Amino acid sequence: MASLDSRLHAAWLRQLTHEYRNICYQYRVDLRLPVLAISGGEQQLGTWSAPDRRLSLSSVLISRHPWNLTLQVLKHEMAHQMCSELLHREDAGHGVLFRECCLRLGLEAPFHRAGADLAETIAAPQPGSASTEKGRQIIAKVHKLLALGASDNEHEAALAVQRAEELLARYRLDFDGLAEEQELVHRTINTHALTMPTYRKTICVILESCFGVRVICASLYDPQTDRSFKTIELLGSEEEVAVAEHCYHFLENRLHTLWERYRRECAGHSRIARKSYFLGLLAGFRETLEQSRRPWAEPEPRCQPGHGLPVPRQEERLEAFVTFRFPRLQRRRRSGGLVDRAAFQEAVAAGRKIVLRRPMPDGEGDGPRLLT
Repeated sequence: MASLDSRLHAAWLRQLTHEYRNICYQYRVDLRLPVLAISGGEQQLGTWSAPDRRLSLSSVLISRHPWNLTLQVLKHEMAHQMCSELLHREDAGHGVLFRECCLRLGLEAPFHRAGADLAETIAAPQPGSASTEKGRQIIAKVHKLLALGASDNEHEAALAVQRAEELLARYRLDFDGLAEEQELVHRTINTHALTMPTYRKTICVILESCFGVRVICASLYDPQTDRSFKTIELLGSEEEVAVAEHCYHFLENRLHTLWERYRRECAGHSRIARKSYFLGLLAGFRETLEQSRRPWAEPEPRCQPGHGLPVPRQEERLEAFVTFRFPRLQRRRRSGGLVDRAAFQEAVAAGRKIVLRRPMPDGEGDGPRLLT
């Protein structure tokens, strides 16, 4: 057991080194890699020691909680390092300077707290909000600029939106508070797979083009297996993200069900035939979906209920939200590959018959209506 723990700890340290460097790159922070260590404490989830430049994270935190929470605590300790090594303030504590460093690292607001409060946050993380008076003032100013962004005066609107974007970029604003008002959410689907097959990438394209959400293919480390699994990140309004996630799981289920039926009837066993059949189903499904154009969707109101302020376009709000969550996105082209034409064409016809019904709200029926 001790040997196993030793190997796992070594793997965690390698991954933490990678994550540390990636955070510095993503948020353009010039920090020097410290001595990273795994501690055995259960009370202190993480510590930063300036004299010996030692950043420690608890093995309990890593082994018992999702990796994204470990990354939040890592950022918390990196903010302490920034205070001591970049700002040369050993007395910053968890005050204003520390919270400004947290914002520069894109740290969610609940993780700005001290150690004792941090343990409670890990147990039940809550949506973040601006944690400094300066942050609240910036949010208020951004709201005013975004309101002007819907002005009928084209020049005034463009200038207001540009100033809002510059303000967010300059201060690395804690965007959670603004996102909460706009009902923008970020949800992760863990595929539990080491690679992202072509058909899943195609599903991502459908979700982004037909449901008004931004879809990002990423990965998340699993400390128990020392592997990184592919994830699908959904960002958008709460309703659209929920419907997009529902569509993803629905399609995953239907693709495999219809393939098994086709495989038994037509003796299609090759990997190329399976891939081609999946892509054909998705092509047919997308045709039907685009023709229907989500009949349940209603035009976005120009003003928020209870407010006299115009609402900026959803695309602009969403783009700013995505930029805060993922500062340095990279777009890559998908490769084509071989296709079994017979399987693809037959699947297109079957895919046109797949009809996605909107999930019924709570209290209206027995559950989501999935009709084929």
